Amino acid sequence: MPDRAVGFSKDGSEDQGWKLYITSLVTILVAGLFVIARLVTRLVRRNPGWDDVSIVVSLSFSIVLSIAIQLAVSHGYGMHKADLTQAELEAALKWYFIALTPYKVTVCLNKVSVILLCLRIFVSKSFRTTAFTLLFIIVGYSIGSIAATVFQCTPIQGAWLPDSGATCIDPDKFWVAYAVLNITTDVMVLVLPVWPILNLQLGLRDRLLLCGVFVVAAFVTIAAILRTTSVPNSPENREDPTYYFVNRGVWTLLEANLGIISACLPILKHPLTRLFPRLFGTTNTDTNTNTTANATTAPNTNPDRHPNSSIGDYWPTTAPTHRPSPNPRFWRHSLSKHSPSKHERAVSGGAGPRRSDEHHIVGGSLKGGSNDTIELEDRLGSRLGRRWSSESFRGEGREVG
Repeated sequence: MPDRAVGFSKDGSEDQGWKLYITSLVTILVAGLFVIARLVTRLVRRNPGWDDVSIVVSLSFSIVLSIAIQLAVSHGYGMHKADLTQAELEAALKWYFIALTPYKVTVCLNKVSVILLCLRIFVSKSFRTTAFTLLFIIVGYSIGSIAATVFQCTPIQGAWLPDSGATCIDPDKFWVAYAVLNITTDVMVLVLPVWPILNLQLGLRDRLLLCGVFVVAAFVTIAAILRTTSVPNSPENREDPTYYFVNRGVWTLLEANLGIISACLPILKHPLTRLFPRLFGTTNTDTNTNTTANATTAPNTNPDRHPNSSIGDYWPTTAPTHRPSPNPRFWRHSLSKHSPSKHERAVSGGAGPRRSDEHHIVGGSLKGGSNDTIELEDRLGSRLGRRWSSESFRGEGREVG
């Protein structure tokens, strides 16, 4: 074996393995921090769900992906084929082949997590039909692509032993088919929550910022495109895959871990607000004292609004003077389980029910000049509870468990 560190050759031979080594290490650490922050946020609010389970499993497979990539690098992946012994070449290609399966699982679960999150928030029949259809497509083609990856050659070891005489599927057609499906579903998941968000009772700035949190997933789509186009799948490159396909491996790692990060961003409003208060903070600082003072007495005039879909617990409100009515089809209505106001909690001594996901993602609070905070959820809940009976809304939605 040549005298080299992991990804860094010391004998003068060319070695690009360090790109894979550093990318895998940095991206998995950052993705892990985002997942931990997401879990802490959800556990503190006692509202974990299957979308959290999905992203944790995705992170687990991404760790396996990073380990397999680093083992491939340790056996010479990143160096020219001619600079490796036969044993090193076989080991490097084998570990890279193994990495392809957890990569596809991670990409699939990232999309599944985003869709499950959207299903916890929006309940219109058309939206749920679209979301479940997209979920079925993603899971279906992912299972097919994983099976095609594992069994692309007969016998299986022909995938990393190109001179073994194995019978394999056409790698070019398989590569293009997977890339098209992957990028297409990326775009579909990207635009899935945009229309419901635009119907929220928010100021323009906050709607754009909230869309931006979801649209940051566009970087995942860009990574998928660059993974496909950065290295031509030409016969010349396939003759020396351990060297020329390194950049493809870098984009593979970026796509998988950026997908995890982008899936966690919608849950992390509060940490983002603390880190970037000017960007994510409330914009009503000049008028919030008067708004807060009047909040407890002003009746709610929007019967379409559910108290648990208040704006700002996970996203701040700009408190515009005039707000268009949101489309009620997108929101869960369960007034029979509305959150009591602070006064009602003080009288009853109870803490109130657990907040739902629509409150967490786009839920709201109006912050006064001091540390006191009057939550729109409480205000709207108490007003709506007195004005409309819960019977008129029963059956229109369901509580998020």
